[in-house]
Amino acid sequence: MRNNQPVSGREYPLRDDHFLISRTDLKGRITYANPAFVEVSGFSREELLGAPHNIVRHPDMPVQAFGNLWSTIAAGHTWMGVIRNRRRNGDHYWVRSHVTPVVEGGRTTGYVSVRLKASAAEIRDAERDYALLREGRGRHLVLHRGEVRQRGLTGMLRRFNRRALEVRLAGLALVSCTLLGVSTGIGLYGLWQSGEALSRPLLVAHGAVMVVGLLLMIGLCVRLTRQLLRPVSDAVQFTLQIAAGNLGARLAGEAHHGNNRLRRALDVMRRSLASIVGDVNEGLDVVAPAARSIAEGNEDLSSRSEQQAASLQQTAASMEQITTTVRQNADNARQASLLASEAATTVAGSREVMGQVVDTMGRITTSSEKMSVIIDAIDNIAFQTNILALNASVEAARAGEQGRGFAVVAGEVRSLAGRSAEAAREIRELIARSGEEIDAGAQLVRRAEGTMEGVVSSVTRVNDIIGEISAASEEQSTGISQVNRAITQMDEVTRQNAERVGASARAASALQERVGILGGAMGVFRLESEPAPPPARRTPTLTVINATAEKAS
Repeated sequence: MRNNQPVSGREYPLRDDHFLISRTDLKGRITYANPAFVEVSGFSREELLGAPHNIVRHPDMPVQAFGNLWSTIAAGHTWMGVIRNRRRNGDHYWVRSHVTPVVEGGRTTGYVSVRLKASAAEIRDAERDYALLREGRGRHLVLHRGEVRQRGLTGMLRRFNRRALEVRLAGLALVSCTLLGVSTGIGLYGLWQSGEALSRPLLVAHGAVMVVGLLLMIGLCVRLTRQLLRPVSDAVQFTLQIAAGNLGARLAGEAHHGNNRLRRALDVMRRSLASIVGDVNEGLDVVAPAARSIAEGNEDLSSRSEQQAASLQQTAASMEQITTTVRQNADNARQASLLASEAATTVAGSREVMGQVVDTMGRITTSSEKMSVIIDAIDNIAFQTNILALNASVEAARAGEQGRGFAVVAGEVRSLAGRSAEAAREIRELIARSGEEIDAGAQLVRRAEGTMEGVVSSVTRVNDIIGEISAASEEQSTGISQVNRAITQMDEVTRQNAERVGASARAASALQERVGILGGAMGVFRLESEPAPPPARRTPTLTVINATAEKAS
């Protein structure tokens, strides 16, 4: 037997509205578990589905109880008894269990267990009896379809006392027969005492009438009892099949005047439940695809919202970078404007310097012209000095020996005058070339001055353009900041939408899960017509307390 450990000894209290329902296949593997069973057991739905039902078996339960359970449901009967189950954390809970075979197509396809909260008296009696069975001191006890009974006359009287309807009917028959026998005996005794002569044949006839009357009375009582109890037994089996979800079950036995109303009421109940289940199944056929579509749509929308949020975050980051770049451009434009202003000021100063250079070159040209005049004068002086030296040479030659020294001096003077003339000529050429270069430089300076004026104009225009760029950059920075704030707000709204879509997706998933659970619950019911299970036999199915019950574990 499976021994689930550990156990804590703590009892998990059940509520009065706890209805634990599960369905298993023929091997005891769980195929359906309602939310109440999942909650109370402590296991998840995934852990329960496909697991053997003894996953909740408590080790304190005697093996004989489960042996009786399997022998009862294998015979096609319903097992009703008190069970102590174990939760996943080791706690335990007591239930009053009803295990019913599910009959489809004339054969058993599984079992349905419906468990309710057990009363304090039921728990007390079950603890006492199960302790005796576990300890081997329960030889006077026997299990019958989940009910713990005592052997012998005491147990029989106790069971007979609990069957109120059968006791009353039997008592009524016994009293009727007794009264009939007593009244007949009193009548015969009265006739005998009255002194009337009674022949032996007459007494025999009276006795025969009395016996026949008693037999008829007993027969009528037995027939009446069967007619009253059989429909009740059939109704019990029928309602148990309904409880097991077999809405195609039919009442066994024949209808007669005494039970027609009961049969019609039970059949109306079955048809009403079948109609409700059919409507629910039709609704599930519509709701399940819709819930699945909503869940898939919400998942897709959630994914798209997350992608949009990520894109907005990237866009916000890009806009932040653009804002930074535009601010840097604006700062650079302001710095460029300052540099352009400084350049314009510098160019303006250079223009003034160029003007001064032009003036200076003009003065140099004037000085060069004056130097040319002076050189001309020097050249004339050299020419005249040369003429004078020539005249002196002529006069020295005329003087003869006395003029020889003067002739040497005259020659030196003439030579000096020639060099002076040559130097003057070279100076004139230098002054001429300098004048030409000064004129060329003056022209270049004038051209540079014109260029400077163009540069000043261009720098001024560039300064104006840079100012416009700076102003536009400021406006762009302001606009981008507004766009960035708008994107941030959109990002926040998108995140909120994503959260709401996520919540909606979770709700849709929960709805889909609940629809699946409801579909599983509806799957317990069978709407097609099925033959009713065989009625309970009158011979009780008893399970003797022995080790053969181990096979049920």
